[in-house]
Amino acid sequence: MNKWMVLGAGILMLAAAAPMAFAHDNGHESRTVGQCEKLPGTQDAGERGQCLRCVERPVKHHYHPDYPAGNRCRPDNGKP
Repeated sequence: MNKWMVLGAGILMLAAAAPMAFAHDNGHESRTVGQCEKLPGTQDAGERGQCLRCVERPVKHHYHPDYPAGNRCRPDNGKP
């Protein structure tokens, strides 16, 4: 009986920790037009305009407003 209680407690702890183990901080990147709309600026200027031009490229890209200029638009490989 004690063996089953320990096994059950272990499974519960693993299930509770699983979402935290697989999560990662993805920073402030924008991958869609809707996410770009939250940035300051206009459609033609500022970070919003840069983001929109980035995510609307023919090949998927995502935009990092907190990266240095010239390195904000990156290919979208599913990683931050």
